[in-house]
Amino acid sequence: MMKRFEIWQAAVKFEDSDEVKNRPVMIWNDTAFIIAYKMTGTNRGNEKDEFQVIHWKEAGLSKETSIRIEKVLRLERKHMLYKIGDLDPRDQMRFSLRIAQK
Repeated sequence: MMKRFEIWQAAVKFEDSDEVKNRPVMIWNDTAFIIAYKMTGTNRGNEKDEFQVIHWKEAGLSKETSIRIEKVLRLERKHMLYKIGDLDPRDQMRFSLRIAQK
């Protein structure tokens, strides 16, 4: 079972086509299906819908990454490729506070 704040590489379908891209996702909930947040290496800063991961190296990510707060995904186990790491506890706290403000 996957745990909240784990970061996994997943096969994620594009919203506007059948194309699939392997990308990191952050797990939020793992019940009948997996709820995860899409992540991106495109730096959009700490805008309203973006959460910049400060400790990205400690999380096992290969480059600066942001969590797309408005891009919640519903995934199945078959979409999950491998575990990358865990969001650093400092970023976990910041993310939790950010979500609570919504």
